[in-house]
Amino acid sequence: MKHCGSFLYIWIFALVHTGPDLLVQAAMTREITFVRNINPVQDPASPTGASPTPTNLSQFMCGVQCLAAFPACTSYLHNSSTGLCVQSAKPGPLVSQLESGLGDLYVTCDTPGGYTMYRHGSAAACISVVKSPKVNFTLASSHCEGMGGYLASVKTLDKLHLLNNVLGSSNNFWVGMDDMAVEGTYVWKEDGSVGLQINATYSAREMAEIAMNGMWDHPREPNNYLNDEHCVQLKLSSTHNEHRLNDYKCYTRSKFLCEERIQFV
Repeated sequence: MKHCGSFLYIWIFALVHTGPDLLVQAAMTREITFVRNINPVQDPASPTGASPTPTNLSQFMCGVQCLAAFPACTSYLHNSSTGLCVQSAKPGPLVSQLESGLGDLYVTCDTPGGYTMYRHGSAAACISVVKSPKVNFTLASSHCEGMGGYLASVKTLDKLHLLNNVLGSSNNFWVGMDDMAVEGTYVWKEDGSVGLQINATYSAREMAEIAMNGMWDHPREPNNYLNDEHCVQLKLSSTHNEHRLNDYKCYTRSKFLCEERIQFV
């Protein structure tokens, strides 16, 4: 176990639960990273996953027993003062208790699978930066799905700033939005939602400003240059001196960003 600020790393053996108080170590190792107090986007409409069961444990044992109770354990709530431990297969049922100040909420990021948890402002994301091999948009999307995720979403300014911090001076990364199905209708891979809808009333630049708070590389993008740009990348903008969204040729080989969903609902 390694505790670093808001991160708790647990290296354990595969667990066999033989009684209410006994955990037996088996041969296979497993690494789990729990990250503390990731802000949920919204309250869950209804509880999901297994019902939480409160116990009184140390922070470490709270995480260990969560992994034993739920093979796909993703969350637990722990209060270091009272020893309260509430475990759940998904974070949804625990959000209200976090907001009530009953403890710290820990959620997982698949670090053995190549992901790292990052935070900026209200944004938190489990991201894998893939620099090699460079591939086209379709192959990048398939690669992320094979990692249990999707090409990363960039829906808020905090998320954009988060990715700017991650990427630094590296340039040209596919993210998960395209208008391949309908020209001018940019859809997110994550959930199929429309990120930008360009119509005849507004120019592409004006729509990007209205719909996405100016996260595109203005004043040029998106412009569907030569009617051949339908996939979205993050590029270093000479105008803004940071990464911004840019539509580009889908068949271009590029680096890309995968994201693993943090499931709060």
